[in-house]
Amino acid sequence: MATLKKRRGMWYARKQWKDENGTRKEKQIPLRTKSKVTAIQRLSEIKKVESDMVDGLSFSFPWLNDEGLTKIQIFQLEEAVNEWMSHRKKNKIREKTLEINQLGLKYLLECCGSKRPLASMGNSDILNFIDFLDYKGNSDTSINIHLRTVKAMLRHFNKMGKLDKVPVIEQRKIAKTDPVYITDQEFHAIMGLKKLDDFYKRVFLLYRETGMRLREPFISSLNGRWIDIPPESKSHAVRSIELNTLLVQMFTELKAWHDTGDGSVLSDPGEHLSKIFKKCLRSIGASEKKHFHSLRHTFAVRRLIMGTPIYDVKLMMGHASVTTTEQYSKMNLKRVAQDFPTLVSTYAVELKMGKEDTLMEDTAHIFEGYMPLYEKIES
Repeated sequence: MATLKKRRGMWYARKQWKDENGTRKEKQIPLRTKSKVTAIQRLSEIKKVESDMVDGLSFSFPWLNDEGLTKIQIFQLEEAVNEWMSHRKKNKIREKTLEINQLGLKYLLECCGSKRPLASMGNSDILNFIDFLDYKGNSDTSINIHLRTVKAMLRHFNKMGKLDKVPVIEQRKIAKTDPVYITDQEFHAIMGLKKLDDFYKRVFLLYRETGMRLREPFISSLNGRWIDIPPESKSHAVRSIELNTLLVQMFTELKAWHDTGDGSVLSDPGEHLSKIFKKCLRSIGASEKKHFHSLRHTFAVRRLIMGTPIYDVKLMMGHASVTTTEQYSKMNLKRVAQDFPTLVSTYAVELKMGKEDTLMEDTAHIFEGYMPLYEKIES
């Protein structure tokens, strides 16, 4: 039976029950009054429909609507999307994640209709949604991302008692492929592009030598020779990266560009860098599969070829689990090493695996005029 509950001087009606699985459920309805007499009167109105509330129906009461009537309230899909996104923002979810969530839910509203009752969502709707995403030209990876968004939202409302059952949502199976990296020859070709400003060459080198994600430098700080990356990053964990003198200069230059320089007037500095790098890849005829994030893959591959223990690579990259890092160690590193002759000549011959840090040896002349990578390869 519904009872009264007072919170911060205002009265609420509270209804508690157990569902068919024995899980305790609770619903609180604002009575919009400080008067106990008025609260008791409004509670009697709620008691008339409390059995229907247990069955999953929602109601709008006279003191909560303009009509002054008790009526069934249908929780529409658009309302659910807005409520869930508001919940996500209050929980300080990363801006980029919110953008991805918003896009997936935009597709859902287009497919199913904004006025669609949330409670009516079923398995056939999910299948239609997948077909809709296919029609929109989404890749299998993008479809899986949008499915995860929808599943997270529906599970939230199931937990809140606004949805009785979550439809079956299965991820598309995607064949595992090796990480896509930038070879020495490709990186050398990019560094040799005359039309590419030296600033971008230094920036791309910084990313390759640190393994940072695209936007991590923008939220990080420099303390001495260490970049401190805050928990706002994708891994949600604090980590630090040690730099040499040359990389310190590069990081400082990039931060100045982002905070007060040309990057500060761009709507998305990270996207700008990504597009510039993609243009460079196309200029040298690299595979379309390669993109800015390939620099991060390149960092991991190079480190493993140099003999850095996989757990150390995991810490450097900020992976939550070493399982993520293992995707690199499962590659045929002996074959991959052929794409990095500068490292092979320096490390493999002398068996100095993981014992010294010469990250900048093949590119240290970039400030005083570019020196091709292969000029330092031993004959």
